[in-house]
Amino acid sequence: MFFHYLKFFLSPIFTLAIGLGVYVGGTTGLLIVLGVEAFIVFGEVFFGDDVSKPKYKYTWPLDLALFVNVPLFFLVLFLFLQKNPSWTPHLFVYVPILGLLMSAVLINVGHELVHRTSKKLDSEVGNWALAAAWNPAFAIEHVYGHHKNVGILEEDPVTAKANQNPFVFAFKAFFGEHVHAWGIESRQLKRRKQPIFSLYNRLVVGYIRMAMFFCIVYALFGPFGLLLYFFTGVIANYVFQMINFIEHYGLVRIKGAPILHHHSWNSNNRMTTYLTYNLTRHSDHHVNAKKEFWELDPCLDNGISLPSGYLAYIVLFTFVPFIARKKMHPRLKNWYHQYASEEEKALVEHYKYF
Repeated sequence: MFFHYLKFFLSPIFTLAIGLGVYVGGTTGLLIVLGVEAFIVFGEVFFGDDVSKPKYKYTWPLDLALFVNVPLFFLVLFLFLQKNPSWTPHLFVYVPILGLLMSAVLINVGHELVHRTSKKLDSEVGNWALAAAWNPAFAIEHVYGHHKNVGILEEDPVTAKANQNPFVFAFKAFFGEHVHAWGIESRQLKRRKQPIFSLYNRLVVGYIRMAMFFCIVYALFGPFGLLLYFFTGVIANYVFQMINFIEHYGLVRIKGAPILHHHSWNSNNRMTTYLTYNLTRHSDHHVNAKKEFWELDPCLDNGISLPSGYLAYIVLFTFVPFIARKKMHPRLKNWYHQYASEEEKALVEHYKYF
């Protein structure tokens, strides 16, 4: 049982290790950081799946494992910006890795926390984390939009079509989330008879928080630090939109139809599951969005499972998308024959030729 608690501390442990590499600096620090990433890749490829569903007597250590990521990331970011006041070739490695870390820590942890709408502290920490990753719209669009519209291509900006270009998807999805979030928030404020451009608007508050982070970075680290923060955020948001891309690639749903497990791709890859706090158990997350991350079901159904963990398919879709599609399209064909309703089949009839 001890391991079932410990596994969710891998993310803060790896964050600390990356922070150590940033602090040490030079070639040694770079090797530490690359070693952490190599271990994650090795684990995703060779450590297999975890389909366990343990019963936890104590849940506070699980929340601790989640919450501690946010201050640790800010510490690592501070060290990174402080240690790199000017251009060095090492930044070609550090910036992408810090972007991956920002995605895994701020956006992913923020995702888990903003789902806890009945817990004020959790939701606030989640919103601050998302603002620091300059995606305050996510808290609104994801919870009140995506979870309602998943699979409905014309209404959900983060459901990817089969064969869609991943870069185009990431760009459109990021800005689409903001547009949809404005629509959701505006309608809610009108019902309450509250002004849209005011502090009643959660998006306005989120943008103010985001501006505060940019101002703090500029004040402490100057224009070059702000530039590094910007590029780190670009990569972080691209990575997270690619996670959206992978989680719903090619899957469709008819408006008004119930959300079922087969409307999201699932993965029980051990390494990715631990590092993302069961985000990979995405099929059950969409069916039971109120579940805490440790309660999610592994959904033991190979018909809706990804071939591997998230990192492998982020890399494949980014650099060799024809290989990723070669792996995914037979699964879409199986999904068409085994799971899709007749109405869904009518939307994606070409899947049977994959």
